[in-house]
Amino acid sequence: MEIKSFFPAVRLQYSGSPTFVATVDGTTIYNNTLPTLSSLQERRLTLPFLQLGSFAQYKFSVDDPSFQCQFEKIDSTNFTQQTLFHHYDIGFVGQITPKIYLDSTTVAQAQTYTSPSAAFIQNIRCYFNPLAYGYVPHIDNTNLNGEVLWARPIALPPRFFRGIRTHSEFQITFQGDVDIEWFLDGTSIGTYTFSSITNVTEKAYFPASTIGNVLQYSHTNPEVGGKIYTVETDVTLGDLEQQNMRPQVEEG
Repeated sequence: MEIKSFFPAVRLQYSGSPTFVATVDGTTIYNNTLPTLSSLQERRLTLPFLQLGSFAQYKFSVDDPSFQCQFEKIDSTNFTQQTLFHHYDIGFVGQITPKIYLDSTTVAQAQTYTSPSAAFIQNIRCYFNPLAYGYVPHIDNTNLNGEVLWARPIALPPRFFRGIRTHSEFQITFQGDVDIEWFLDGTSIGTYTFSSITNVTEKAYFPASTIGNVLQYSHTNPEVGGKIYTVETDVTLGDLEQQNMRPQVEEG
């Protein structure tokens, strides 16, 4: 049985500003003028349409043997189970405007992020909308003034949706200026603001009767440079402690 693939991005080598066309099984998924490069350089380009297929082909408007293209490919067998997604871990340079999809449906509002310099690799998290449950995630950078170097979808840890539970407080380890919005079963229950020059851990309380199935958060102002390292509630911390206390089974 033939296993088909998704093609989320291409790695290009070119110079100037040629037109680039990409197709999958004859369907055009990209046809646009590339950002200008003053010399022969490599660039990663996300593709706006996640087409499932067998054969990917490309064409440059300039016939130059030094121009190259390599498609990134993910087998469809990697997406056989539905997942509750939390965020994308993204590394980029320049200025980007990532758009997040799940099963071809937009599931996050596009925001623009800028790295300190064209050579500085910035790492950020871009969050899915609450209760983003599906099979195939995809991210496309719609701003060609920057380049997404990598993008990894991260699922919500299971300890945040283990049935109906009551959460009283949370602790956050962070640095900089951070706004964090909490959602319970898809509904916002409040935004909290933290600020610290150094890496610190602080606690805050949830509203009374924070009882539900799925608790998740979003970092709403990553563009200002603040970093969130860990976030846990009193309940999820208890889960971690129980997990660490379980006896280790020796292999053999």
